[in-house]
Amino acid sequence: MEEQRGELKRVLKLKDLAIYGIAFMTPIAPAYIYGNASAVTGGTLAMAYVVAMIAMLFTATSYGSMAGAFPVAGSTYSYTQRGINPHLGFFAGWAIYIDYVLVPLIVFITGASYANAAVPQIPFFAWVLIIAGVVTVVNCVGVQMAARTNLLLVAVMGAIVVMFIIVCARAVLGGAGEGTLISSRPFYNPGVTNISVLVAGGALACFSFLGFDSITTMAEEAVRPKKDIGRAAVIACIGGGVIFILQAYVAQLAWPDYTSFESADTSLFEVAQMAGGTLMSGLYTFAVILSTFTAGIAGQSSAARLMYGMGRDEVLPKKFFTYLHPKFKTPIFNILIMCAIGVIGSLTLDMALVTELMNFGGLFGFMCVNLSVIVYFFFRKKERNVLKYLILPGCGFLICGYLWISLSTISFIVGFSWLFVGLIVMAITTKGFKVKPKIYEE
Repeated sequence: MEEQRGELKRVLKLKDLAIYGIAFMTPIAPAYIYGNASAVTGGTLAMAYVVAMIAMLFTATSYGSMAGAFPVAGSTYSYTQRGINPHLGFFAGWAIYIDYVLVPLIVFITGASYANAAVPQIPFFAWVLIIAGVVTVVNCVGVQMAARTNLLLVAVMGAIVVMFIIVCARAVLGGAGEGTLISSRPFYNPGVTNISVLVAGGALACFSFLGFDSITTMAEEAVRPKKDIGRAAVIACIGGGVIFILQAYVAQLAWPDYTSFESADTSLFEVAQMAGGTLMSGLYTFAVILSTFTAGIAGQSSAARLMYGMGRDEVLPKKFFTYLHPKFKTPIFNILIMCAIGVIGSLTLDMALVTELMNFGGLFGFMCVNLSVIVYFFFRKKERNVLKYLILPGCGFLICGYLWISLSTISFIVGFSWLFVGLIVMAITTKGFKVKPKIYEE
């Protein structure tokens, strides 16, 4: 069938979508939080990842339900707009936009920092430009190239993670750490583990899963969106969760004293150094740098397609935000905007604030999607599958809400300031809320 002008290409299969979600989360994600999270959980980060994976599966199921009903670009924005209310949909999209914008920004900062440490002759800002440039070119050329690039990079990262797990296991069997591979210690620490510790650890671990929802922004480029989007979201959650749990498990066995790291920020590199020497720690550093490309590609692409969906519904200037490259059929202007935001933010913003804001937007969006399932299916469509359309999304909403209200004060100040800006934008585009935002129908 001939590709129509103004439409995104349907080329992504289930495998591509699942890898896209895992790439956004990155298989190496425990490297970013291991030291601090181990201290919070008393050395039971593996259990925290189990809790987080279960929690995120509720929301992944909700994304699957909404993707089946509305297989269009826009993800959280589109689902809330159609499932509940067009105005609330705008706010959901405006909030989740922070998440999609800041994920590549965070990995640009991290990747450039590690690359600069490895090759200090090239300054930090130059590494930011290099990483951003590669990510932007890949996304401009199209999702097929992005999917192939992600497949390759995720495979390399996955191989390094497997090597890390094997090296740690060999070290343990050789007498290091616990001295045994069968232990409940990474899941339960007597005298430390309790409900509050599990909740706190689960909250930290949940942030490694932020990004699986990016799969749904590719609905109009999926070959079978109604069938594959939901399945891919669940597969990405489970696949990512298993990878995270295994890394946390073997690292805890290999290095039981989680209080003895020289730096909490580089704890897993110290574990890799101890278990596998300079080669393993070097490979792990290389994997972190690779993760900046996979998460950067997925994050930039998702934000660009969210803007495409909002532009098509005319809540953002339509002509500009829905422009597709005549050859590659990608929203090139949106991608270039994301590149500029990523570069400027990487050079000016504080990492801690960026992380908090990402959590603010992501969890707010998750709550909206869970609520959308209940409102649309259970109340509006009168579907009486209580488990699927009430209990599961209800649990997802409550869990995400609990994590959301536990964020810092500064994240709420900046986050609500961002929502206020969105309120002004929506007031202008809807002529003082007198006109509902338009809804695109396929």
